[in-house]
This record gives sequence, C-alpha cells and structure tokens, in this order.
Amino acid sequence: MDTALKNGDFLLGPNGRPKQISGEQELLQRAAIRLKIPLGSFVYDPQLGSRLHELKADGSGLNEKAFTMAQEALRSLPQITVESVACTGNPPCAVVIRLCCGAEKSEIEVKL
Repeated sequence: MDTALKNGDFLLGPNGRPKQISGEQELLQRAAIRLKIPLGSFVYDPQLGSRLHELKADGSGLNEKAFTMAQEALRSLPQITVESVACTGNPPCAVVIRLCCGAEKSEIEVKL
C-alpha cells in the first residue's frame, strides 16, 4: 500500500487525508516515478530512474529509442507492460508513454 501522488504532492481523499492506493494503481504509480526521475539523480538509489532525459532529436528512430529506455527503467516491475511511446514536439519536448498493468492502463508524460 502506498500514498497516491498527484502533481508532486499527496492526493487527498474525500475525508481530507492522503488517499491510499494498492495493487495495479500502486504499480503504475511506481512506474511513473521511475520514468520521470533521471537515472542516477536519486541519491538513495542511483539505479532508480530512466535515461529518457538523455533523448536528443538526432534523426530517425527516436520513438524506438524512447521505447527501449522506458523498458529499461521498468525492468524491475515485470507486471508493467510498455504499450507505446510517442515523442512530441520538435525537438522532442516530452515523451508520452502508455503503460498497462493487468486491467489498469495509464499514460505518463515525461517532460524533457
């Protein structure tokens, strides 16, 4: 069980207290955290994060590179499947990643 996050803060439930999540929602939240944090920037766990922030608009294959980087970041969460990746903007200003975990789906935007 974990506390739900929204926009970098705790998500409050109807009772005004932090909302608790578990199961597939918790796994998707963990995936979002791993994708949004640059790899090596979290001092307590340098293996946490993704290399998505290293993406450069240097030709073709950008979506494929981002797909591989997303899969690498989520290797420790085998329950999560990366369904698709789309780089937006020119140069890429963001990467939109569609994830699946059981019956739950999520779309994560990583700003570069």
